[in-house]
Amino acid sequence: MTLAHQPGTYRLGRIDQSFVPKEVAVTQVAICAGEADVELLSRAFALLCGRYPMLGGRIEFHDGDYHLSVPERGCGNAVVEILDSPVADWLDNGLRTIDPALSLAKLEIVRDGATTAVALRVAHAIADAHMGFALLEEFWRAAAALGATGPVPDPVPVFPRSLEDLLDERGVVVPEPALPELSGLYSLTPTETAGRPGLRLAAGERIQLSARDTGALLRYARSQGTTMHALLSAAIIRAERRLIGETRGAATISELPMIIGHAVDLRPHLRPPAVPAEATNGLGFAPTVTLCAPGTDLLTLGKEIKAQIVHGIASGAALSTMFAAVQLPDDGARAHTVNIITNWGVVPDLESPKGLRITDFRGFATGNSRPENSYFLYTFHGRLSIEFTFSEDHHHRSRIIALRDAIAENLDLLIDATGIRRRYS
Repeated sequence: MTLAHQPGTYRLGRIDQSFVPKEVAVTQVAICAGEADVELLSRAFALLCGRYPMLGGRIEFHDGDYHLSVPERGCGNAVVEILDSPVADWLDNGLRTIDPALSLAKLEIVRDGATTAVALRVAHAIADAHMGFALLEEFWRAAAALGATGPVPDPVPVFPRSLEDLLDERGVVVPEPALPELSGLYSLTPTETAGRPGLRLAAGERIQLSARDTGALLRYARSQGTTMHALLSAAIIRAERRLIGETRGAATISELPMIIGHAVDLRPHLRPPAVPAEATNGLGFAPTVTLCAPGTDLLTLGKEIKAQIVHGIASGAALSTMFAAVQLPDDGARAHTVNIITNWGVVPDLESPKGLRITDFRGFATGNSRPENSYFLYTFHGRLSIEFTFSEDHHHRSRIIALRDAIAENLDLLIDATGIRRRYS
């Protein structure tokens, strides 16, 4: 996509295009206490659309490619929806896919007594989660400004571009797409089941650590020469390995080569680095293959995961694999399933208008049904969360609950290894 700094119609980049038929939307939900001024929040959303005109656009298909149509002014096709519902019910049942042919951005305000969920939902075709955080900050900054007494200036439009554009202007040749050989590798694969269609959040299964345990785990990872992401990935992979033994008859004690995919933000690895709002989707895909038994040491596993991710980014394999992955058929006709871990990092500090206080955050993606499970990692107010999204027509909810419990057990082992419970007991 060569997106000029003006409205018009532009061809999407290859990575951006891949999210269109899947109808994937990045969903970032601020849970608020206090009285929500719906009119003020709607005005803040209008200012956000003025700042990022792509939000008011829609996707068109012609000449064999998807194109982004950016409106001349205003919110265009962006939508504000007001709902009265228990937030828990809305998270579990109320989220619908966003058809990018009709709209690319939606503000959903869910009123539940003294609690309000304010959800910024944006089509993945124009924003990954890192771009989404830039949008989220801008939205809440505008809401806080509107709640104050001073004037709010008209926004200066920003037009993010595709990753291909950023690579081209840095003289980086887009690599030939290349996928690793998947035969003989294991992951938690779909089972035949019948349920509601669509990729949905397992709303009641979030794992959320305390700020104390989150800090201890982060310090432990650094002291051991690895990362929080790698340790969390180890906990997830070992949990998947355990469930494979329970559901597929695999030897319960043997090591199996386990594959999982890691969505990695390539913006900081560009030269010069790019900020989140420069690229719609700045993602690479770094699969890791590790030998794992149900009792494999989590720290050893985490160190191997980190090494493979670092190599994937440095070698360019994460980029070539991403370009290959976006070309896979979307009709479910695939011999292998690679589940995905996406680490959003730290949720930015968000301003809020007077009388409204942001007390919690939920982050995940929705879309059409697909066989892969996705894990979303983020830290809000110092507390780590792991969210699960899955498709009920591929995985029974009881299986996701068992997966969640197995991951939680592994996290308990990691937190025990930090020694924090002994220090504070």
